[in-house]
Amino acid sequence: MVPTSRLFQRLLLARAPSRARSRASSRAPARALTVAAAALASLLALPEGAAVAGGTRSHDVQDFDDFDLGETDGAAIESSGKVTVGFSTRRSELEKTTSVFTCTPARKGDEVFIGTADPAAIYRVSPGKTKRAARKPTERDSGGDEDAKGKPAAELPVAKLAELPGVVVSAMTQLPSGELLAATLPGGVIHRIDRKGAVTEFAKLDVKQIWALVVDGNRLLVGTGPEGELYSMTLQGKDAKVILDVDEKNILSVQPVGGEVLVGTSPRAKLFQVQKDDLDGLLIHDFEGDEVRALAITGDGLLAAVNTFTDRGLSSLTALTKNLQRTSLVGQPPEGDSNKGGSSIKAKAKLYRVSLGTRPDPSRAAEATWEVWLNKSDQYFTSVVAADMAGTALVSSSYKGKIYRVRGRRDVATVADLEERQATGLCPLSMSQKDRRVIATAGDGAAVYELAPADYRVPAIYRSEVFDAEQPARYGALHVRGRGPFIVRARSGPSDEPDGRWSEWRVVKVTRDADTLHGRLNVPVRRYLQLEFALEDPVAELREFSQFYAPENLPPLVKSINVEPPSFDAEDDDEPSQKVTIKWKADALDDDELVYRVQVRPEGADEKQWLELGQDELVTKKEFKWEIDSVPDGTYVVGVTASDEPSNGTSHALTDQVVSHPFTIDRKRPTIERVSVKQRQVTGVARDEGSRVHDVMFSVDNGPFRAASPQDGLYDSKSEEFVLELPESLKPGRHTLVVRARDLFGNLGSVAQIIDL
Repeated sequence: MVPTSRLFQRLLLARAPSRARSRASSRAPARALTVAAAALASLLALPEGAAVAGGTRSHDVQDFDDFDLGETDGAAIESSGKVTVGFSTRRSELEKTTSVFTCTPARKGDEVFIGTADPAAIYRVSPGKTKRAARKPTERDSGGDEDAKGKPAAELPVAKLAELPGVVVSAMTQLPSGELLAATLPGGVIHRIDRKGAVTEFAKLDVKQIWALVVDGNRLLVGTGPEGELYSMTLQGKDAKVILDVDEKNILSVQPVGGEVLVGTSPRAKLFQVQKDDLDGLLIHDFEGDEVRALAITGDGLLAAVNTFTDRGLSSLTALTKNLQRTSLVGQPPEGDSNKGGSSIKAKAKLYRVSLGTRPDPSRAAEATWEVWLNKSDQYFTSVVAADMAGTALVSSSYKGKIYRVRGRRDVATVADLEERQATGLCPLSMSQKDRRVIATAGDGAAVYELAPADYRVPAIYRSEVFDAEQPARYGALHVRGRGPFIVRARSGPSDEPDGRWSEWRVVKVTRDADTLHGRLNVPVRRYLQLEFALEDPVAELREFSQFYAPENLPPLVKSINVEPPSFDAEDDDEPSQKVTIKWKADALDDDELVYRVQVRPEGADEKQWLELGQDELVTKKEFKWEIDSVPDGTYVVGVTASDEPSNGTSHALTDQVVSHPFTIDRKRPTIERVSVKQRQVTGVARDEGSRVHDVMFSVDNGPFRAASPQDGLYDSKSEEFVLELPESLKPGRHTLVVRARDLFGNLGSVAQIIDL
């Protein structure tokens, strides 16, 4: 007699063709690259025995959204998807204060005044003409962020002028006399500060908040809340009167233009024009949004920064309170880290522009088309100013301290990334073409910056986001498309934010081929990577780059196997198909492509008894249907092996195998014995060798099959006594009785018998 395991082998091997070896394949990069195929073959030199994943993967940066995830210092990220030379920065940090909230330029001289929160104070910023010394990165730098930028610039000169009552300086302006006016929250007091810092009360209004102070000819305009009133008074603080009273709670922005005055409101974003002898004013435009945060005139156009908060109940006042980590604008400031506020406020922002004509006519804003020049999500705009007389504007944002330069619908650039989380305000030092410097203020950490056209003695820096390889990785070739000289540096580390555990910055030596630079990284095997590009020429451009890497390979994981026997319904008159469905759950922990090997053997057999199923093709799905029409009855186990060979090739592939619980193959039909008829009751025994009896049915004279009953009330064993009652309607005489038994696998056994009633 041939043993079951050997018979099993013979039956399967007689039907199984030899398996053809599959070729290893590499996963293509996520985006097409303009690099010769020959170069790709040498991207990574793998040490003998090293396990790598995915063939070759790449970090690709190719458009504005990709570049905008990084940071700049002296560089601009253009909306067309390239990095160019932009603004350089100088910074001074303000200690013992929470945030810088507002600023105003001096009417004469090279100065800007800034207002802070917690405490409410005023500082004088005197930029002067200081420039930092030029310097180029060395081959191996210390790793500090200042190395690629040259020696640290002299700090921006900042001096405290005065401290005011209240929590935050909410608005400022300078009178023609040189005296400074400032409003603080909460309350309606306008303070006068002279050149020496002496503080006196200029005016007191019956309001809770003052959001805007603007000198318009020989009068002072004051935007207030929460009653939506615009006040006018003399430049001596006398004769205060309401000249606009709208339903919206706050007048946030005030812009004189063409002899008229426009104001922006919240919590509904509306633009009004002040009308003589009409406190309701003229509604110029109703934006979709919650506030018109800022207005500016640039070229022949009017710009409006409009914010929409996700929390519909959020107002400018509550947003400010949240940013200061307060529950209200009264009492003492909170203790501990205050640099957590802005990230909790969810919003989206748009910058609108409308043409006012060659001679500014505010009425055109009610008739002409408003264009969207800038549209951003996950942030709100805090300020907008004209950067020159030709139509360029700068916009500050609550998102990662970003400042945008806007010249039109398709001409947008990120020109600064402040260290703090919010850019809160912008003030130009001069509108002349010779001096286009701008002062920027920062919140969520108080600081002030000078933005100036880049000093070409110092490279403009673009620093990428921190790339995540998801596993410690070996980094290889770098391909860069662009124009002009670059200095490229790289560093790697174990954390998603660079710290002392990261490697030093290391220069990447590159060679040029047409407009493409090629280099190879020399950094430690780490999970995270950052790249830095120094643009050394005014016409230099960085258009795109791809960096190739190979993460350490992780073996796949087979979680479970489920073997499903042939399925059937109790009403079926036929046996089920002779197929067993094998399903499994498996994951590639590093996103490799997987193939599977499915094997079977009798329970208890040794490893040499494994026989492979599906040898005629690669198994790529997590399911296999096994034909069992020639398989001997018995108990078997299935083994499923997952391999990441398609991503790593046969030399570096890793595998994982799981063996199923034992299961039974039963193709032998049940038998029916000892059928006996007594009057109208029929009894008998159904038996099955491989599994248990599932059910017993009977039919009389080719009628429908009906269920018989187990004598003990349960079909739960290989041998079952059954009983059935013939129908009362069956007439006396000779009849044909068919009894059919079904086992757990759907195999049917039957017997026919002639009976006489």
